[in-house]
Amino acid sequence: MPIIAGPEPLTPDATIRPARPDEEDAVLDLLAEAAAWLTGRGIRQWPRRFPRESVNRQIALGEALLITRHGKPIATCVVTEAEPDLWGENTEPAYYLGRLAVAREAAGTGLGVRIIDWAGERAAARGKSFVRVATTRDNPALRALYVRAGFEHVADPPEVTWPTSLYQRRTGG
Repeated sequence: MPIIAGPEPLTPDATIRPARPDEEDAVLDLLAEAAAWLTGRGIRQWPRRFPRESVNRQIALGEALLITRHGKPIATCVVTEAEPDLWGENTEPAYYLGRLAVAREAAGTGLGVRIIDWAGERAAARGKSFVRVATTRDNPALRALYVRAGFEHVADPPEVTWPTSLYQRRTGG
């Protein structure tokens, strides 16, 4: 079940909503910009460009979200109810937040943390126990951000393609 069906206010000047089928390029461009920025800092977290098919699938399922300001995409993320490749067949209800990317023009404003908190609010409202994230082990700044945002380090699974760290935060839901 998608986390939201239509647009919702996220901040006083930003809206969060499901990405539409004609917006694959907007999502892919935000992800590519973030990947290039990370690569420029020596962090190999994402491919240079995600496969269009994976974004199309997430949009079709209502999992890919766009954050817009004055109609312009400034961030994207994906919210799912399962991520078995990284977390296994976990039975505790959770939202899994991934592919969170904020455009450089909106970076440093707290938007990423606001998106994380928003996902936690929605998770709690739907009776989910956790919000879970996966990040590269090679990104200490992002790992520290998750800890500051109240996430607990859960594991560093050894059997995944990329060096990954898993974090979760209780929702109170």
